[in-house]
Amino acid sequence: MNNTVHFKQPKKIWTLRIKLFGADPECVRVVEIDWRASFLDLHEAIQEAVEFDNDHLFEFYIGRRPGHVAQVVGGTPDWENYHPVNTYQRVPISSAWPMPPGLKLFYLFDFGDHWVFQINKTRHKDKQAQSGVVYPRVIEAKGENPEQYPGYEDWEE
Repeated sequence: MNNTVHFKQPKKIWTLRIKLFGADPECVRVVEIDWRASFLDLHEAIQEAVEFDNDHLFEFYIGRRPGHVAQVVGGTPDWENYHPVNTYQRVPISSAWPMPPGLKLFYLFDFGDHWVFQINKTRHKDKQAQSGVVYPRVIEAKGENPEQYPGYEDWEE
């Protein structure tokens, strides 16, 4: 008879700082997320945090600065069959850290309008998930949400 007792490991929660490039004034969201979450979960958390419509392709990449792609998270896509949901639901965010020196994680949403966010894992000690709290969640917001389709109302006239 096996008398091994298995304890459920408590969820570790990471704090991520997500900054939109080119926003004036600055647009920053601080998000708490389960360290086992997928990049698809992170994509959805960012979409919700800035109130975007989630209606375009996206990718996560590692580079020195926006536009410099050293590595695409989840591997280089086969563009003929590319669907980010299929790619990013299988890749945990924990696979991006620790980050190689000098490199940063970026999220590109909408390959036409080119919304670029830099994502940093804060140096705060990992937290334990709180009972009754739904993750991911925004715990701090600086600046207004960007207008996803500026001037859209003008098109309808």
